[in-house]
Amino acid sequence: MKYQSIEIIEKLTQINGLSGNEESVASLVQSLLPSGVHTEIDGIGNLLCTIKGTDPNASTILLASHMDEVGFMVNDILSNGFLRLSMMGGWNTLTLPSSPVDVINTKGELVRGVIGQISPHFLKKDAPITVPHIDDIFVDIGASSSDSVKRDYHIEIGSLVAPVSPFFHNTQSDLLFSKAFDDRIGVASLIELAHKVVASPISSTIILAFSVQEEVGVRGAKVLSNYVKADIALIVEGAPADDVPGGPERPQTCVGKGAHVRIFDPTHIGNRELLSLVTDVASKNSITIQKTVRKGGGTDAMEIALSYKGVKTIVVGVPVRYAHSHNGICSLKDYHELVSLLYAVCGNRVK
Repeated sequence: MKYQSIEIIEKLTQINGLSGNEESVASLVQSLLPSGVHTEIDGIGNLLCTIKGTDPNASTILLASHMDEVGFMVNDILSNGFLRLSMMGGWNTLTLPSSPVDVINTKGELVRGVIGQISPHFLKKDAPITVPHIDDIFVDIGASSSDSVKRDYHIEIGSLVAPVSPFFHNTQSDLLFSKAFDDRIGVASLIELAHKVVASPISSTIILAFSVQEEVGVRGAKVLSNYVKADIALIVEGAPADDVPGGPERPQTCVGKGAHVRIFDPTHIGNRELLSLVTDVASKNSITIQKTVRKGGGTDAMEIALSYKGVKTIVVGVPVRYAHSHNGICSLKDYHELVSLLYAVCGNRVK
């Protein structure tokens, strides 16, 4: 049966899984992995899947993608029924006004709301447009009082708030639109890799780590680094694309131009030997890649690379426009290039 990439990506991006509350994503991932593979969940919630290689002397390769997505938490319920928020992960608050959200109440139900804003009719004439602070952001669920919020909607301080964005596949451009591509697109690629490896075994043992709490301080990766032992590691991300107006003159992470291969970011320097391997494997297999040096950001690599005596680590991924917002865009072509790259690297008998 043909692997249904688009359907899997849609399922993964549309489910809610904010930092510290990734259980539903983990359950979905387990249901999507090939039958018979060994999985386990550690104390913090990381999901691990191990697929033994055909050669016990071959390398062990760790591939990691995080299950959590950016979102919010209710930190105050105002007397008039509006909700104040704390950010879980990084947001550009300019993208928030008028965006729909789901508040997850104490019963596990989704309560639809909208991030409110002052109507232009009530703005002072010639008032400067400023970047709103998160303390000025509020959610309107239609409640009239704080008592109603708690009694009728079963929402309390600490309730999680998830972005809402429908999934869409543009068949003309082969672009995908949704929330949570960071990093469910990486999660999807590891699931597809697992199916490929089970169908066509390789010499190396691979450990697929679906980590938690990356967006709030790579906490799951810190736990993984304490006990998962690998020879090399590939951190698989939904990488922010910079090919938009206002971006750099020569963008390095473009949607539709291949898999992302990160040489550097402020938290991690890609291993040079592994970078050469990835480059060589991509060339030999006609896989398109984009090498990138980043001025900001960070990934699980910052912890995984420091495991034991140090693990050769590199970050790869799919370019995603508008990451950390309600609506991201990525390319199905780039996704397939990434999956091909992962399988080719894993099957290369790396040392």
